[in-house]
Amino acid sequence: MMQGFFEIDHLTKRFGGLLAVDDVSFHIDKGETLGLVGESGCGKSTLCRAILQLIPPTSGSVRFLGQELVGLSRGELRPLRRQMHMIFQDPYASLNPR
Repeated sequence: MMQGFFEIDHLTKRFGGLLAVDDVSFHIDKGETLGLVGESGCGKSTLCRAILQLIPPTSGSVRFLGQELVGLSRGELRPLRRQMHMIFQDPYASLNPR
């Protein structure tokens, strides 16, 4: 099995007792693009922030180029973050209002 570019396994994020993201798993190979689509408040941004370790996931695994990101310090994440980005889409700029 080839190593994925990004591998997300059973990622969960809770805020107190509230479940924000529940058991998300997927992988992205080099050269692939992933778009997340969903209703407002469904956890898209929370999932991305947990993947990038901007907020710590409650459980699960995030691997970037085979390296586990969960549990790394800010200093250890710094050089990796230069290679990872979230791109937010502004629906008002991209959708025709008619």
